[in-house]
Amino acid sequence: MKLATEFEAHDEAAWRALAEKALKGGGLEALTAHTLDRISVKPLYGLGDEDASRSAAAPFARGLGALPASPAWDICQLHWSADAPETNRQILADLEGGASAIALRIAAPEQAGLAVAGVQDLARALEGVHLDFIRLDLEPGIHFAATAEILQAFWAERGLAADALKGGFGADPLGACARAGGLDQSFEECLSAAAALAHLTHEQFPGVAALLADGRPYHDGGASEAQELACLAATLAAYLRAMEAGGLTPEQGLSQVAVALACDADLFLSIAKLRAARMLLARIAQACGAQKALMDVRITAQTSARMMSKLDPDVNMLRTTAACAAAALGGADAISVLPYGALLGQPDALMRRIARNTQLIMQEESHLGRVVDAPGGSWYVEALSYELAAKAWDMFQEIEAKGGMAAALAQGVVQAELAKSAESRAGALATSQSELIGINAFPHLAESIPALKPNPLPDSLDDPAVTVEPVPLRRLAQAFERLRDDAEAYAKTRGHRPQVFLANLGERSGFAARANYARNLFASGGIEALDEGGFDTAQTAAKAFKASGAPIACLCGSDETYEALAEAAAIALKDAGADLIALAGRPGETRTALSEAGIALFIHKGANMIEALMRAHDATGVTPQ
Repeated sequence: MKLATEFEAHDEAAWRALAEKALKGGGLEALTAHTLDRISVKPLYGLGDEDASRSAAAPFARGLGALPASPAWDICQLHWSADAPETNRQILADLEGGASAIALRIAAPEQAGLAVAGVQDLARALEGVHLDFIRLDLEPGIHFAATAEILQAFWAERGLAADALKGGFGADPLGACARAGGLDQSFEECLSAAAALAHLTHEQFPGVAALLADGRPYHDGGASEAQELACLAATLAAYLRAMEAGGLTPEQGLSQVAVALACDADLFLSIAKLRAARMLLARIAQACGAQKALMDVRITAQTSARMMSKLDPDVNMLRTTAACAAAALGGADAISVLPYGALLGQPDALMRRIARNTQLIMQEESHLGRVVDAPGGSWYVEALSYELAAKAWDMFQEIEAKGGMAAALAQGVVQAELAKSAESRAGALATSQSELIGINAFPHLAESIPALKPNPLPDSLDDPAVTVEPVPLRRLAQAFERLRDDAEAYAKTRGHRPQVFLANLGERSGFAARANYARNLFASGGIEALDEGGFDTAQTAAKAFKASGAPIACLCGSDETYEALAEAAAIALKDAGADLIALAGRPGETRTALSEAGIALFIHKGANMIEALMRAHDATGVTPQ
């Protein structure tokens, strides 16, 4: 290209030299990030990072077939209301508003949803819905066999042609077991029932998938990207074996399995996860001679529940937008965007409309589905996809070595690994290595939370035949939200929020940054910061603190100001009655002297915010609810 020749050519060595110069000897390692799976994300990728054999080994989305029809994916709306007439109103509104598929969650042990005891319950929920024009996917929990029978009876009662039906029965006994903490039958009996359903579906309903290999329960439980993929692969392998024992060939069995994954706000990791899933599916299909069925396997991507917050819920719209874009660019066949208020209760009409329109804008205005595997060819995305798939395959083999997914769940192996990953994520948030807007970054104390009809409460699993350690929903925001809830309860009884006095020392230019940090940190725990500007002396700061009535004080200033005033200010604040004195910033070599002066808490990036806030709650009189 003529344009390209007008620029001077540079190689990687020249870039490295300039980068190292800018880092002032810090080394390029400072620019390398690491995922939870210990995959390195380099600052620069080049031709050497693309291995053609990787792309040729398995299809991601590129090369899977003809260009996608428009629209490129199904807009799927999830419904979990317990009330059948309300479910019907929501479904009709979604379909009229642009949805092309419906996911219906059925009430089951440890799973809230629509109670379906017979055909009449489905009839009320699906009145006026043309099931020969849309996809209907069930999420039945452990009651998959009974729910599938009811849906088949409903189809027969409606007189619908079997070859016109599209959707899935959603049988996922392993995922349901992980969520509910058990099963009402043995693993063998449940897998046999799922295989029998797959055999019937293969013979009678060509457009319906019987089983669901679902990574979402493990994602919700804290899984890393590779762990989620490994659990999905192990689940798929277990179902293929069960269906083969039930009389289906691997090719027939694979065509009976749908796949579901979660996408979060990490755009590139979510894209890579979907592409890596295609690689894993292709490798498993190749291993059992079922390559021809690969095109029949649908991947549904749902925006992550664990990334969503109850506080500042409007921010969830931005998170789900990023996740939806990742799902579209990653090649999902169907996408389900959770309404931004889903955690607060039953989403209202506006929340559902925004969830639909997020996808409609990406389909019809942004045209994200017009290019097959749009990220393909990016050295970064290709490398990340391959490394993620390789890491997941190793983890999948470890699960297989334990006896397969059922055995790994029974032994608690999967649950233990998920808990470790969840703890790592929580630690990163607590120490500000990662941020959630509105939670541990830029919290909004005066926000107004919308009042919604409560979500239905699930029933417990009574008299289970199999018991395992359940995999709970471990939301990223929940530790901070508990602290905020405690602070709100305090405010209701005291008439004001718990308070901290910012003892700003010196000029604003010196204390402003640390004062802002302290204000943000304390607000993350529901504590209001009282700021009266700067103070020139320890005595004036202590006098203003005493007049404020706050039980704790936080010193904010520059390193130079701390050297001159911090010890004296701490002593004066203690004499003025401070129950807890904090200092914003790293104390360094002065920690001992400052501690002896009365400073008991040092807050800075890298320190544990949760521990700091719990100490502040204790000092202000906030008690856990």
